[in-house]
Amino acid sequence: MKLAIKLALAVLPGALVIVAAAAFVEIGRDRAEFEADQTADDRAMAGAFADGAGKVWEAVGEPAARAAMEQIRTFDDAQRYRVSWVDLTTGTLPAAARAALARGEPVLWHEIRGDTAGWLHAVAPVRARGQVVGAVEVAEPPPDLRAHVRRTISATATTTLVLAITMMLVTLLVGAWLVGAPIAGLIAQARRVAAGDLSARSQPRQRDELGELTRELNKMLDRLETAAAEVRASTLGRIAALEQLRHAERLTTVGRIASSVAHELGTPLNVVSGRARLILENAGEAETHARIVIDQADRMTKIIRQLLDYARRRPPQKEEQDLGKLASDVLPLLATLASKKGVEMQFRNEEAGPAMVIADLTQVQQALTNLIVNAIQASVSGGNVDVALRAARGRRPPPRGHALDGDGALVEGYELSVRDYGPGMPPDVLARVFEPFFTTKPVGESTGLGLSVAQDIVDEHGGWLAAESEPGRGSRFMLFLPRRAS
Repeated sequence: MKLAIKLALAVLPGALVIVAAAAFVEIGRDRAEFEADQTADDRAMAGAFADGAGKVWEAVGEPAARAAMEQIRTFDDAQRYRVSWVDLTTGTLPAAARAALARGEPVLWHEIRGDTAGWLHAVAPVRARGQVVGAVEVAEPPPDLRAHVRRTISATATTTLVLAITMMLVTLLVGAWLVGAPIAGLIAQARRVAAGDLSARSQPRQRDELGELTRELNKMLDRLETAAAEVRASTLGRIAALEQLRHAERLTTVGRIASSVAHELGTPLNVVSGRARLILENAGEAETHARIVIDQADRMTKIIRQLLDYARRRPPQKEEQDLGKLASDVLPLLATLASKKGVEMQFRNEEAGPAMVIADLTQVQQALTNLIVNAIQASVSGGNVDVALRAARGRRPPPRGHALDGDGALVEGYELSVRDYGPGMPPDVLARVFEPFFTTKPVGESTGLGLSVAQDIVDEHGGWLAAESEPGRGSRFMLFLPRRAS
């Protein structure tokens, strides 16, 4: 309706201008017609008086003709017209007018000076016995068109008002039907689309630009709906692929750990086997031997449970987690791998209390495990791997593949750093260290997914992963997670 009102208001001034111009042209035409009628009347009247004077001249002589014209002039003093005899020899007419009258031609002119300015003068020659003996002049004042103009203006104003009201009503009705209703449908459709309903469609009832717009909008929504379905399918596929990659990387790590755990399990199994024989040989100390068997069995069960929990696939479950406890639980799982390599692991928690974050326990453990396993593999025999936890503030880096405009937002959180003292990495290797399938290890020893998977996990938790390294001085990886909102 608002658009229909605007259309009516936009059309109205043009209509008013047209009506005013028509009124102006009508007044000009009336004036011209009035002047033409006045000229014709005055010419005819002057001719009639001249014919009458000529006949009187021929019948009774010049004095009688002049006396008749004088009598007419006297009677006409109070009338609209002024009739007078014009002497061609002594009159005040211009020479050109006298010459035209002498040839028998009537003369017309408007007075432009004196008290009679604007008067129309019509002069007709008087013929008697075939000769022009004088002239009769009929003078008429300019017509008073003010009353006519007032009537025309009044009629025009009335016509304009009626036209404006009619045009407003017609424009509003037509605009509401042809424009308002289709646009209201498009607005409702846009609101449904903005709310996430891509199935919203409008029915084009017109064969004009609005109908074409409706059809194109429906086609666009069809394409958007198809694209959204493809994006959903692609996203689900990507999530499934990422989960498979993470699980594969987790199983790869489990395989490495299991090869070391197999040796670790050998010792308690030997103890269990020996104590079982002693129970058979010396029943008196059966209780002592049985207790040792139970302890060793618990030890093996704990190791196997840790491996199974780590390797088991499960959906993400983000809950409140103590990052310090999470890190301290990972280190025993990797103790055998470290001892087999001859590497000592140390964990330093600089936080006096719990470091609470919202995280999926298994996923963050996997990310930290990947970092520690890489550090162990990069260390030489007799080296150290230092794991440290501290409170930190950091600026969020840009997403991968994007440049950061200015400084990133400051984030309060915790930093888990894993440092080794191995050979380190040159800058070209450091720049690609988080790329999927990039590895410097021989074929078959690494998938090249460990650091990439770790970065994906940390990104999904609202944190980030960074690395620093120098050849000959080892490497340091920093895992940052935001603090739990209080």
